[in-house]
Amino acid sequence: MDELAELKKKFSILRQKARKGDIFQSLGSVISEELAALSPQKATPVILPDNDDHALERFQMYSQQLDTHQDDGTRPLTISDEDLRLAVVQLANPLPEYRDTGAFFFLSDSIQNELVSDTQLRWLTMHLVSDEQLFSHILEPENDAVYGRSFSILVLSLLLFTQRTKRSFMSVDQLDIVIDQMALYTSLERDTRGFIGTNGWAHAFTHMGNALAEIFMMPQLMRADKLFLLASMLAGYRELKKPLMMGETERLVEVVMYVANAHELYVDYILLTLKLWRKDLVTRHALKAEAQWHQLYNRSRFFNEIILCGSQNVPKKLYDYVDQTKGYLT
Repeated sequence: MDELAELKKKFSILRQKARKGDIFQSLGSVISEELAALSPQKATPVILPDNDDHALERFQMYSQQLDTHQDDGTRPLTISDEDLRLAVVQLANPLPEYRDTGAFFFLSDSIQNELVSDTQLRWLTMHLVSDEQLFSHILEPENDAVYGRSFSILVLSLLLFTQRTKRSFMSVDQLDIVIDQMALYTSLERDTRGFIGTNGWAHAFTHMGNALAEIFMMPQLMRADKLFLLASMLAGYRELKKPLMMGETERLVEVVMYVANAHELYVDYILLTLKLWRKDLVTRHALKAEAQWHQLYNRSRFFNEIILCGSQNVPKKLYDYVDQTKGYLT
């Protein structure tokens, strides 16, 4: 974790430089250099939660109460702090009945039906973006900690939607923490698995896209912060050495095109990134390692998804560049 702490400091400095306008063209390259310098980590045991049937009973109780609750003047339904904590623990469970249809559905219903207080929303947000939750075993080979990381991001996307559209429960300082942690997470996540055997969806990169979309749609955030998040995600994508095969690239490109259509600044940065990626592909010598081939095809899929968005949905100079260079990507 010492290496992670050091990387966090460097990311913080880069974010401030982006805010001051001191770095733009080289932002992605600098982030990539920092990521490439990370030391490979050995696998360590992942401590997973017990299969908590009591928690499932609690979640089901709330679901039944919500289904039958009538606005008859009685005390509104509320969620206890203890049950929120039970749900957060089960987000890391590899079994979908505890993680997905259990904890996630419970938290989703509770947040969307406004059954949690602002204090609880703030606690939940800060817990989900904590180092212990968001970076658990992230520098190690693929492991079961991906469920906790991925579903923390998925719930975070719901919290960010609430912040953006319903209740501004987060302070400026707390939202700053979310942006810092999201930037680091999007650059570090390497587990590209989608649907995993009998354990269901991990889908970290799709959930990542959902959370980024919410941040990019926040009008009060300065462009430099959105640019920094965009650069972090694209730098992380560039480093992937396993394939994204289950719609993740489609979701990420959809989010990137949304922000591209928001301002010319993002268009210019994305174009710089695509040119860098193409240079990587056309100047690389004969590929030998499996990881290199996955990097090539991940980037090819990114270019192809931009074309599939259609020229009417992509800024002209981005679409033209991708269309003109598509022959080099296959």
